[in-house]
Amino acid sequence: MPWWALVAWWAGAGAALAVLTRVEWFRGMPRIGPAWPLRAEASLFGWAAAFVAAALAGAAAAGAMGDASPELARLAAQSWATHGAQLAVVAVLLAAPGARPRGGGTVPGRGGVHFQPRGHAEAAVLSVAFALLLIPVAAAASTTATAVQQWFGAAAPAVGHRTLQAMSGSGAGDPWWWASVLGAAVVAPVAEEWCYRGLLQQGLKGIGFGRATSACATGLLFALMHWAALPEGARAPGLAALAVLGIGWGVLYERTGRIAAPIVAHAMFNVLNLALAG
Repeated sequence: MPWWALVAWWAGAGAALAVLTRVEWFRGMPRIGPAWPLRAEASLFGWAAAFVAAALAGAAAAGAMGDASPELARLAAQSWATHGAQLAVVAVLLAAPGARPRGGGTVPGRGGVHFQPRGHAEAAVLSVAFALLLIPVAAAASTTATAVQQWFGAAAPAVGHRTLQAMSGSGAGDPWWWASVLGAAVVAPVAEEWCYRGLLQQGLKGIGFGRATSACATGLLFALMHWAALPEGARAPGLAALAVLGIGWGVLYERTGRIAAPIVAHAMFNVLNLALAG
């Protein structure tokens, strides 16, 4: 990798971080934050349940497809099953009256969340701007990891995700290709943001962790959970980028109070990856 490319990405990352940390519109007001509808215990239990349900559903989908199925078909089926299971757990929790806050010992009662989210239009614009500014930061982290790998003689693949690799060998005539596009652009962002920025991040806040700690811990765990989806040689760059994005989306959620904001930013990143891979 040319040294100037690394310098350029870090220069862009520095400029983006300066905007995100110094411009008041991005920093948000002190009382802005998610009005989360679930108790901390329900949120953390729900995240664990969603993790187990996703693992079981993904394994069941892979077994149902069989080894004879094309790789793209297996990966798409696993993705839909995994994210469907996550959304099912979230839906059950939101419908359960006992999972909602009650009394002064709730998350709102302890100051863990706030009830002044930004307006829908402002949150939408902020999520797009936030997503665009996170790209050079994630790219700087990823290219740095790639440069370190190259220094030690390890090469990174041209496409850094198993599903994108499988899609590159297919085309729009394959229905599984379209299933993968819809899964990456819509289903995955919705399911993962509800589970990670919603259940896990707000659950951690509810048991006493601060906003920054909760967002960082959630972002790092979000990245690690994608380990199996990253091919050999792409894990260090991929995990570095995903950690930056996961933390950034958590901050975005805290500064808008709208779960739709990180969903939009997440979807934009996935669509960009689909376009670049295409």
